[in-house]
Amino acid sequence: MTMAIELLISDYLQQVEKCLVLFERKFGRRDLVVAWREGAIPQSGVLTEGTEYHMHGVGCAVEFPDYDVDFDFATRDEVGFDAWRLSLYAEQFPEKFSNFQDRKAVEIALPESIAGGVVLPFSGGFPGEANDKLLMLPR
Repeated sequence: MTMAIELLISDYLQQVEKCLVLFERKFGRRDLVVAWREGAIPQSGVLTEGTEYHMHGVGCAVEFPDYDVDFDFATRDEVGFDAWRLSLYAEQFPEKFSNFQDRKAVEIALPESIAGGVVLPFSGGFPGEANDKLLMLPR
């Protein structure tokens, strides 16, 4: 199961990076929460034709024509992941992530990945926010 969760995490993070590149091209920023709170980017808008976004809390939901990606920042610049976000993403791709079509399966696999050192909890979080359950890949 560990290999399957690694593939899900990798795919999810690649999609998050795609989102961040779109923001960087449009607004010249990747620190989205800070940019939004400073008023440098609107709370909602269009990134490209057919791709919309909505900022929330310490994260963002990006709606592509065929799928959505929801992500939170653990720090000013770093995106974390959790079972909820990974399962939301996996449920959109049943043929690719058949093992993770409900959140319970992701919730079981993540502690195994933590125990195996595949993922780590973030130490510290976005200042003043309750995002202490976000995980990251080792650096």
